[in-house]
Amino acid sequence: MRYIFLTLAVLVLCAVPVTSASLSPRRAVAEARAEWLRELRASAKNGDRAARFASPSRAILLRRLRTAAARYRFSTVGVTMLHPLQAAPVIVIRSDRKHAVARSTPKIIDLFDPRHPTKANPSGFAYEGYFFVAEAENGVPYLATFNHWRAPHVGGGQWAAAESLYPFPHG
Repeated sequence: MRYIFLTLAVLVLCAVPVTSASLSPRRAVAEARAEWLRELRASAKNGDRAARFASPSRAILLRRLRTAAARYRFSTVGVTMLHPLQAAPVIVIRSDRKHAVARSTPKIIDLFDPRHPTKANPSGFAYEGYFFVAEAENGVPYLATFNHWRAPHVGGGQWAAAESLYPFPHG
């Protein structure tokens, strides 16, 4: 089962279940990415253009991912920087240490997208949004997490191939 999370104004996450039992992991992640991209583009088109995100460069992101990879033992497979208005990376990592990576995902995200709230960026996140996927060595995804922070289309979610692989609490 996949859960989509909607972030409220106070940044409290609430789970909304969406059944995806019949979807393959690749298809489930592709659908989540397409939905994330639609929301990200809607935010760029109709959202708060006064919001400013630090948007660290690709070089800084790659350095942060190397630090995380050394600490949490994964390899970075791909990084694509999208620019709806500001930077929004799509990150794919690979490791067969599924449960360890799932437990470490919140810390990995904190390393590449650290929070520093400001008046221009109340959410405090470095990027306008991100899409993060963890795959097994055979290239099959086992978890994805994503967000987008430009109001009013603020939100995010997660998907996992098994209940024990969800990186964040959900209901």
